[in-house]
Amino acid sequence: MDYSIEHARVKELVEKAQCTGSTPLDVVNCIKERLREAGYAPTAAQLLDANVDPAERPEQARFIRLEARREGDRNTHIFTFALLKPGGVYKPLWLQSAVVEK
Repeated sequence: MDYSIEHARVKELVEKAQCTGSTPLDVVNCIKERLREAGYAPTAAQLLDANVDPAERPEQARFIRLEARREGDRNTHIFTFALLKPGGVYKPLWLQSAVVEK
């Protein structure tokens, strides 16, 4: 399966939706909806700090890491975004995606 094409579709959906919010969790929820539109079921979401450790508070988050699965696919898909805050509004910046094959 060509995961790069699937993941590019997710990237495009997130960028077109212009996922923004007043909190990092607003952005996470928007990205989760885009994953669902692309046929994925989000299974885990993490807000990570500048050291890529779990953020103690949402406002300390600098990265978002989402795990998802597709029906009939045993693999885990991982999507990582930087979390920017220009003008006081949070928005994601696509960094990378990966697949953990099982």
